[in-house]
Amino acid sequence: MKLVVTEACTCFVAHPDEQTSPDADGSVGESPNSLRVDFNVTADSWTIIISDPERRCHIARLGRCDPKSENAMGLTIIKALVDRMEQTDSGDEGSVLRLVKRLSPRTEPAD
Repeated sequence: MKLVVTEACTCFVAHPDEQTSPDADGSVGESPNSLRVDFNVTADSWTIIISDPERRCHIARLGRCDPKSENAMGLTIIKALVDRMEQTDSGDEGSVLRLVKRLSPRTEPAD
C-alpha cells in the first residue's frame, strides 16, 4: 500500500505540465502546495482518498492515457494493485483519487 500512496501523490505533484489536463480556460494547473490523504480502515478493506484541497491539479484520466507512457505509469501501477480506483475531477473538488483495497480474511494457523 506504500507504493500505491506514493504513486497517487506523485500523480498530483510530478510534472504538472505533462501529467495534468488543461483547465476550462486552457491553462494547465500547477502542482499543489499540499495534498490531503484520508484513510478509512475497516476489517475487510482499506479506502484511501487523495485530493488537492487547493483544487490546482487536474490529473488526466487513465482511459485517455497510454499506459506505457511515463506520465500514465503511476495510474497504471495503482490500478494493478488496488481492487477499485475511482478518479473524479470537478471545479468544486479538483482531482480526487479514491482507492479501495479489499483485505482477505485472516485464517488462524493450524495447531
